[in-house]
Amino acid sequence: MAFLLCLLPKMGTIFIIILLILVGIIMLILEILILPGLIAGIIGALMILGGIWYAFQELGNTVGSIIALITITVTSATIYLAFRYNVWRRFSLQQSSDSKIERVDEMDIKTGEQGKALSALRPMGTAVFHNKKVEVQSLGEMIEANSTVEVIEVMANKLIVKKI
Repeated sequence: MAFLLCLLPKMGTIFIIILLILVGIIMLILEILILPGLIAGIIGALMILGGIWYAFQELGNTVGSIIALITITVTSATIYLAFRYNVWRRFSLQQSSDSKIERVDEMDIKTGEQGKALSALRPMGTAVFHNKKVEVQSLGEMIEANSTVEVIEVMANKLIVKKI
């Protein structure tokens, strides 16, 4: 009890230390589970280290050591529990995509065939060949919608066309 009474005048300092450490732990957890890029993790680690350093500076070696041990224990337990109970699944995408890219070179469209531009080709756009919509690209020229186009090259994922 006497230990707590001697800390009473420093409650503002203790509040700042606790706030720094808790916000730092939250930032670390967010970095590990949700946010990419290391920025939140670095800021979180710096806040934790700053809180521990501030505790040593303002409250002495004994209290600073106790706070450092508590911080390491709480941070480790929080990270362990977050992984143990799959907390990140609440924030991650649960659906999968089973769609596929349709290969143009497997659609029986040959060089020299004609089709109609559905959209303006600037230089990419959509055209119709054999009642199928296909992504096409002009040779750099702008082709207006509803223009007749001719295939000059068949690639795996698109057709190269020119205006007729």
